[in-house]
Amino acid sequence: MLYSPSVNQSLSCVHIISVCTVGIRVSLNLQFQGSVLSRLAEASNLARKVFVEKSMSHPKVSTRTKLSVLGTAGLAFCGVLVETSMNVTFPTLMKQFGTSLAAVQWVTTAYLLVVAATMVIAAFLEARFSFRTLAFWGGALFIVGDLICALSPSLPVLLTGRVIQGVSTGIAMPLLFGVIMQRIPFALQATYVGTGGMVVAFAPSLGPTYGGLVTQTLSWPMIFWFVLPVGIVMWLIALKTIEQPHPTQHIPFPLVQFLLVVIGLTTLLLGFNNISTQGFASVLSWGPFLVAIVCFVAFGLATSRSEHKLIDLKIFKISGFIKPLAIYFLVQFVQLGMNFLLPTYAQLVSHQSVSVSGLILLAGSLVSAILLPFVGRQLRPDNARTLFLIGSALLIISTVYFMVFTSSLSVIGMLLFYVSYMAGFAFIFNNALTFGLQQLDVRNIGDGNASFNTLQQYAGSLGTAIASVFVAMASGAGAYTGGSATQTVSQIITGTHNYFILGFVLCVVIAIISFTVKPSMKINEE
Repeated sequence: MLYSPSVNQSLSCVHIISVCTVGIRVSLNLQFQGSVLSRLAEASNLARKVFVEKSMSHPKVSTRTKLSVLGTAGLAFCGVLVETSMNVTFPTLMKQFGTSLAAVQWVTTAYLLVVAATMVIAAFLEARFSFRTLAFWGGALFIVGDLICALSPSLPVLLTGRVIQGVSTGIAMPLLFGVIMQRIPFALQATYVGTGGMVVAFAPSLGPTYGGLVTQTLSWPMIFWFVLPVGIVMWLIALKTIEQPHPTQHIPFPLVQFLLVVIGLTTLLLGFNNISTQGFASVLSWGPFLVAIVCFVAFGLATSRSEHKLIDLKIFKISGFIKPLAIYFLVQFVQLGMNFLLPTYAQLVSHQSVSVSGLILLAGSLVSAILLPFVGRQLRPDNARTLFLIGSALLIISTVYFMVFTSSLSVIGMLLFYVSYMAGFAFIFNNALTFGLQQLDVRNIGDGNASFNTLQQYAGSLGTAIASVFVAMASGAGAYTGGSATQTVSQIITGTHNYFILGFVLCVVIAIISFTVKPSMKINEE
């Protein structure tokens, strides 16, 4: 077991009986072995039950905790905003640096890979280092990376800055939800996850509009300069207010497991990217998939035999956790593919401006941002399935519209049904995260948090990559031209239509999984 954090410090105010207190103290100093594991887990869960019962009756959140959520959410927001803002600058970067689209795309691809790799070790970081230390490095790396990007004279320097910022976001995002799940009373966790989740729902859609306006009216480096003061303020707030929910542990870093995961994630993404340029038959496409499979199998074997696990794979045997995790991944996968296709369709098929195409996404993100806290407050252990099914219905309605009317989509139609999709997204996305993590033992929250955040990043990168593959395959040539003159309107329409067929199927899968979620789960006991 990676670590066994104590119950939040606020447990002391509910007067846990001494047996629980002794049990938790022992769990912080001993490793889980044999019958000790059973006794310590029982003590931890009993303490958690008391905390849940008290927090349900008198839920309170201190101002300091609220500010720590604000600070970490702000850092994560800045990271995601810059990431999605840079997507619209590719043509400008190509001209300025005199390079190809394939090279410039690494500005985003390298960033996402580093974010995902960092999130994989989130559980280890939270066990080994204090929350304050993580907040310090998350903010410091963001600032350093931001300055490097803003001043970069060449593409390699820009890539260096983006990689550094990827580490920052990979720290900040899990830290945000770690603070919420370990510092917020149980009765209010869904509300705070919903509020914090506006980072995920709002920043990716705001980014293209923000990046397009700044690049068009000023220059692309100003994307970084404008975000810099916001990042500094959020960093200082987090440093000043963040509290430590559990003692740290001096545990060795599982390097072999980490390298296997990083290689697997990297080659998997490369495989999908290469399909759009090399086709399915090329060894450059199927070779990376083979390497990824070998790495993931080796990771599973290494983890099962290791005393110090990068991620405790036992959490994937808990149905109350794995079902919300699957829902979380799929809804993000479909959404990020839409975020790639709809602006492209609006500009190249409907002949709309960059600003109009960005506003289509902005409208949906605003609706989602408004709904997330409200819907989060509705989540209870006995109604998660209902909320998931309501969201699934909205997703299906939206994808059916896009699938049926692909050849004649209007701006109003795209706007309204993207809003519908994002409304369904709000019912599902952060509620799946909250509900899934609440099914884990306290000591496994870090593992679950790392799993959700890593798959969230990968869902985005894979959704975008596969959407581009559909457009490329529609030409019959198996080569994606990245928006060049050879990419015809017919190709875009056909590729978009095929992707929405996939999106519809996946939304039906989301509904089926949602229907199987038990309306009442044992909180932190499975």
